[in-house]
Amino acid sequence: MTVLRIKGLKRYRAKGRWYAYHRKTGIRLQSEFGTGEFIAELAAIERKLKTTEALPGTLGLLFSSYRSSPAFTDLAPASRKGYGRMMNLLKPLDAMPLVEFSSQFVAGLRDRVATKHGRRQANYVMAVISVAFEHGKEHGIVSENPVKGVKRVKRAREAKTANRPWTLDECRTVISSIPQQLRLPVALGMFTGLRKGDVLALTKAAIRDGRIWRRTNKTGQEVSIPVHPDLAHLLATAPRHDAITIAATTKGTPWTESGFNSSFIKAMAALKRDGKIGDGLTFHGLRHTVGTLLVEAGYDLDTVRRWLGQKTLAMAIHYSESADTSDRMNQVIKKLDPLGSKSRT
Repeated sequence: MTVLRIKGLKRYRAKGRWYAYHRKTGIRLQSEFGTGEFIAELAAIERKLKTTEALPGTLGLLFSSYRSSPAFTDLAPASRKGYGRMMNLLKPLDAMPLVEFSSQFVAGLRDRVATKHGRRQANYVMAVISVAFEHGKEHGIVSENPVKGVKRVKRAREAKTANRPWTLDECRTVISSIPQQLRLPVALGMFTGLRKGDVLALTKAAIRDGRIWRRTNKTGQEVSIPVHPDLAHLLATAPRHDAITIAATTKGTPWTESGFNSSFIKAMAALKRDGKIGDGLTFHGLRHTVGTLLVEAGYDLDTVRRWLGQKTLAMAIHYSESADTSDRMNQVIKKLDPLGSKSRT
């Protein structure tokens, strides 16, 4: 009797029948075990598996190495998700040899992505490729980073600012008009400047001693924000629920980010349709709103940085660049004296 042994298969018997599965893919083979059709079906699965596995010296292998490194796994969940999205976008290039990645190729890739997906996506793709190649340099996979020296796509001068600050009228309108289940998370963003992911993850235990405590997902900075009286009123009058989070759906369950996005976009579209709000109102725009209001109130950039949980002053500037500083400029003009005429009098 001939015994047929095949590596990479999992066989078991159930209800009097034998079944065979390909271990790596989990695919069940349909043909009768040991037949020519069975061997051909198994070979087809193996061929397909080889084409999906990253080949040595290719972009796919570099991305695979980067994904398994602490540099990637230690990123915030939102950052890992975003990086993964860009690497999936580049999947058609997985088999491309790394030696063919030149600055000229990266520049052409940048332009193609910008044409098809927009400026921000193109710059994001370049950032992810650059990070992966820097990882490759550290581990001896590549010797150079082809992204170095390739310029990012600049925003067109006439393009509208993304995530613009909300006006005071828009803040009042949205808070008074949106559905109850959206009101609290929007208010939390409006009075704290926290990112959407942090707002939706805030637990009831995060509020203590009249402050909101949170270690931010993206930067890992701990913020301690006093509860504004208007926010305290909204918290006190919000419907009660059993969810561990402060914000909850109509069913009393924590929001998922995709579920919140869907409901928020629909609510804002309805307000826009009715002419109650302007174009370009996003949840992340509330972060810019808080940064702008803090600067307009006279607070320095370090205070803005600490309030928003940023590591650098550069990001504090980014979130407050549209602030109206005319009152402070009036104070400056009182002291500015290029000709010395004020000092003489």
